[in-house]
Amino acid sequence: MKAAIAFVLAILAASACGHRDAPSLRTGELGGANVLLVTIDTLRRDRLGSYGNTNGLTPALDRLARSGIRYTRAYSHVPMTLPAHASILTGRTPRGHGVHNNVSFRLSDGVPTLATVLKAAGYRTGAFVGAFVLDARFGLNRGFDVYDDRYPQNYGTASFRFAERRASEVVHSAAAWILGNAATASARGPRDPPGSPTRQPRWGGRSESSSGAARASGGGVPASSKKWFAWIHLFDPHAPYDAPPEYRTGRSAYDAEVAYTDAALGELFDRLQNAHALDRTLVVVTADHGESLGDHGETTHGLFAYDSTLAVPLIIAGPRVQPRTIDQLVAHADVMPTVLDLLGIEAPADLDGVSLARDAAADRAIYFEALDANLTRDWAPLTGIVRDDWKYIDLPIAELYNVGTDSGETNNLAGREAAQRDTMARALSQMVARVARTDSATPAPPSIDADAAARLRALGYAGGSAPRRRAAYTEADDPKRLATLNERFNTALDAFNQGRGADALRNFEAILRERPDFVTARTSAATVLLAAGRATDAVALLHQAPPEQADSPELLAKTGAALREAGDFINAAAALEGARRAGSQNPDVLNDLGVVYARLGRDRDARAMFDELLRRDSHAAGAWYNLGLLELERRHADAAADALRHAVDADASYGDAWHALGAALVERDRPAAIDAWRHAERLRPRDFDLLFNLGMILADSPRPSEAVPFLERFVREAPRDRYARDIPRVQATLARIAR
Repeated sequence: MKAAIAFVLAILAASACGHRDAPSLRTGELGGANVLLVTIDTLRRDRLGSYGNTNGLTPALDRLARSGIRYTRAYSHVPMTLPAHASILTGRTPRGHGVHNNVSFRLSDGVPTLATVLKAAGYRTGAFVGAFVLDARFGLNRGFDVYDDRYPQNYGTASFRFAERRASEVVHSAAAWILGNAATASARGPRDPPGSPTRQPRWGGRSESSSGAARASGGGVPASSKKWFAWIHLFDPHAPYDAPPEYRTGRSAYDAEVAYTDAALGELFDRLQNAHALDRTLVVVTADHGESLGDHGETTHGLFAYDSTLAVPLIIAGPRVQPRTIDQLVAHADVMPTVLDLLGIEAPADLDGVSLARDAAADRAIYFEALDANLTRDWAPLTGIVRDDWKYIDLPIAELYNVGTDSGETNNLAGREAAQRDTMARALSQMVARVARTDSATPAPPSIDADAAARLRALGYAGGSAPRRRAAYTEADDPKRLATLNERFNTALDAFNQGRGADALRNFEAILRERPDFVTARTSAATVLLAAGRATDAVALLHQAPPEQADSPELLAKTGAALREAGDFINAAAALEGARRAGSQNPDVLNDLGVVYARLGRDRDARAMFDELLRRDSHAAGAWYNLGLLELERRHADAAADALRHAVDADASYGDAWHALGAALVERDRPAAIDAWRHAERLRPRDFDLLFNLGMILADSPRPSEAVPFLERFVREAPRDRYARDIPRVQATLARIAR
């Protein structure tokens, strides 16, 4: 770790740390330099030693801060991962780029990003992200030659724990790409001639694009071959907190994640420095937002916009960057124009941020928002600004703080400082009117499906389409009055994620008795019921929604999914078609409609739905899977095998797709079918249809003894009621093999 950040220390050996009178960043000073952008999810600024923490959690980041410029008053525009990263990468506030939460938005294709500009300037570009919330479907992948969003999948279970990957995995992939050792093509499944099915795999593949391989364009040329831009996103400090055991001793669970993330970064810096990959590299490190950890009654983030979640670290280091501490107000939207200015590259027009290589206005105001609760449950929208030491939060119960003297934001001055409150309110209104744009403020819906939304809920995000907006909000709708209800909702989510479905359902039902218009609580309760196999009960619960929510796209989509699970395909189609008419373009609706149409024998309509999903995202493993099942059921083995190969190419951890691929291959190429089913069995060891298929085909192979462990497990573990006819047949096969 001692060598970490040596590239900066060596360059700045003659410079003292922390000089406030050092020269500013200079326009074009780093022309042609590489760029390394590191974003750390959910990192409170006060956990860094360079920002006052004394617990030694962040030695690597602290060395970087001592060697570069440390901004003490940097702000996120929004305490949520996707919109915050959209601001970092576009130079715009959420009002400018149009992304307001993690679920209901996708960055519009017309918005330039740091990656698109640098790629046009001749840079190789690679992104390495740590969690599903930044999956390529949300639009941040544009401009990247490689967008590595690989996370393990867990199809067919109620566990959503695999929505992230550890920092060590992310930095390993990033370093390999930077140093020229990365392969960008995924391992492919069998390529042998197809056959036809034995036991039919199940319908219902997800519509999400898989994360089985890094998305690549441009032939996978390594970054080291020319100037490069690498973005690394580390998710670990985000809840649930689960650092490796060696980092937990004597620390809170959150602090352990911070320490682990810093250690992973230190190893990355060491590795790149030893390879001289950072000799000409501009390094920018920030967090997307912080974490409340109980401040103001919020456990995590997203509901409020206090400094515990809005204040972020910002460190800029690199060749000829003089060590310095800067106390002026800066924000995420400043990152893109600053990087481009230092490189001497012209920035796009109409950015909300400013280059920190130039002097910002002394009375500058920073816009922020926290709209997730408004978008997902129709609570009062939260917006605000910071200017000088004043912070104003626009809610039915307005808030005004002097953060210079009240860093904990515990003394609301809105009543006593009416003139200052009104001045800030006018400034906010003017800023909103100036920043709002029509070109990007109505972005396309994201590629979100039922499983994807569930995994986002597992991360603490409610999800769902925006409910009907009310004309006015009262104090009863202020998030401060609803914080306890919000925590109860999160408790229910946690219970479900921990496998306590009954507890989750009780909590959701109690919330709905109190607020029957809480759409996301209702759809979440339906998700719990569906996971328990209670589709009819889920339908009944959804039908109990208030009449004014009858055209809610979220409710219609969930009702259609529940009716599909209940086997009522005609009414499922009606509900899903209603969701589309209500404005939903979310792929879960297309996916479910495709499955429902297939079950109704409407093959042309089913193919149209899956084709539309694949036009949106050619890596959509679930769409390829469902298309493959459609062809498999119609005995079109060649077409089925082709679609299913696409599914496993897109997501090598998709066990159901490997199972279906084996079924498509079994009659024409048994070795290839066996290979596919072996893949599937490793991923789905308790799929008894799969055990039966694999065991019986091996029993008829030249090496029948290889069937024994699979068939014995089938006899031992398969449910007797469901497999009453199959178990005697398997026992007879085992007896034959033993002779």
